[in-house]
Amino acid sequence: MESNKNKLTKGIIYSTVIISALPYLFMLAGADFGWQRTPLNADEFGRMSGAEQLDSVVSYLIGAFLHLILEWSAVVIAMATAILAFVQYRITGNSATAIIGIALLCAGFMDAFHALSASKIIHSVADNSNFIPFSWALSRVFKALILFAGVGIFLLGLDKQKSKRTKDSFVLSTSLIFLAVSYLLIRVCAVSTNLPETQFPDQLITRPYDVFPLTLFVVLAAWAIPKFRKKEKSIFSHALLWSMVPAIATQLHMAFGSSELFDAHFNAGHFLKTVSYIVPFIGITIDYFTTYKEQRLQLLEIKKAHHSLENKNRELSQIAYVTSHDLQEPLRTLMSMCDIFDQQYRDKLDPEAQQLLKYIMQSSQRMSALVRDLMVYNYIGKDKDLSMVDCNLLLKSIQEDLDSKIKEHKASITVTELPKVHAHETELRLLFQNLISNAIKFRKKDQKPEILISYQEKRGKWLFSVADNGIGIAEKHQEKIFRIFQRLHNKKEYEGTGVGLAHCKKIIDQHGGEIWVESAENAGSTFHFTIPK
Repeated sequence: MESNKNKLTKGIIYSTVIISALPYLFMLAGADFGWQRTPLNADEFGRMSGAEQLDSVVSYLIGAFLHLILEWSAVVIAMATAILAFVQYRITGNSATAIIGIALLCAGFMDAFHALSASKIIHSVADNSNFIPFSWALSRVFKALILFAGVGIFLLGLDKQKSKRTKDSFVLSTSLIFLAVSYLLIRVCAVSTNLPETQFPDQLITRPYDVFPLTLFVVLAAWAIPKFRKKEKSIFSHALLWSMVPAIATQLHMAFGSSELFDAHFNAGHFLKTVSYIVPFIGITIDYFTTYKEQRLQLLEIKKAHHSLENKNRELSQIAYVTSHDLQEPLRTLMSMCDIFDQQYRDKLDPEAQQLLKYIMQSSQRMSALVRDLMVYNYIGKDKDLSMVDCNLLLKSIQEDLDSKIKEHKASITVTELPKVHAHETELRLLFQNLISNAIKFRKKDQKPEILISYQEKRGKWLFSVADNGIGIAEKHQEKIFRIFQRLHNKKEYEGTGVGLAHCKKIIDQHGGEIWVESAENAGSTFHFTIPK
């Protein structure tokens, strides 16, 4: 069952239905909303005073004024609806709102042309007696058809764009097509000299051309918009559905009642057409304020969660630091005692006891290294100060620090000209040092380690690469290696705590970049990482 959250209130729905029925009910009761134009007699007009002449002209034109006011009200509301629809689209990314909004805007443009041309503000070739009813029928047909097009896009699944850029392009191109079609129709109508007769006062159907949009609005209300609403559950789509009630009532007044310009059914139809624009405007307005309120609540919840998470992280950081710091002391004592015990009692122990002592010493050393790496991992990100780091000087310094290891394994390190980057120097040093050390550690037994460090510029980022000719990494392990304490090899084969690459990932995360590896077993590895410019 659909939630009331995505529906108009009953008050708005009842008001829409009642307002749509009221003009007809009032007419049954004897009310007359029409304005009969009394032809101006030239002789009588000449004998009138200035004030009487003004009153006579105003009386003659009041029907046209009323028509212009009603039409232009609908146009302004259509524009406001489209603006709110695009604002809503920017907030939610829902392209349905934007496309239906632009469809209503284009319908409003057609109404604007009808109103301005009928008032001779915009020049049209045809006579008003034919032009006003024909352009009215055309604008009604256009509104129904463009709503069919807007709804049809989603019923046919043409809106399946994933990225924001393609979605924006889709909305923009659809909007331009709708605007182009409306302009072409306006252009053709404005320059046409022979327009068909559309009013037949003595017939049951006084305006046959208005039957076609009436049928389209009925189909929209009974089939197309309900199907669209199943996919697009929002207050705006619900309002669009109920806006068909005044739209259908409008066409009933025009097709079966209006027999001349500015009569009662003519004015009632134009009033109800304005109501058919007001209902979607109310829907998009409620949708907008509901979304705004929800987003504010979500932001408050996110702020609370963020504050709570910061406190928890601070507590965990303190616990990790204190724990690792306090663990080092007993470990150092244990290692010292084991060393003294080994020196003083080695000759008095049998081989099995010596082996056990050796295991204790090795385990203590590994535990000490693990605690030290954990302390380093905990410290990463504490330094908030960025500086301009010359990567060439940094790599030169790192090679000097690793000189003994490089010479011991006869490693070859080639460094291309590297850029200066805005980064945390200490953490960047640790990153390169870990990657170079790993490249040397995980070498092939029959080959000397060869390491190439290079970079390239890519879409506002520095893309660094550290390539080696080592043992490589199987594809199934390539994501796992960046998790803390993850080891792929036995401790006897390769020493280490499984924290080095976790350090690297955390450092890159702190810099807002990405890190990944391209590798295959026995084919070397290339570690890539990015740092924003």
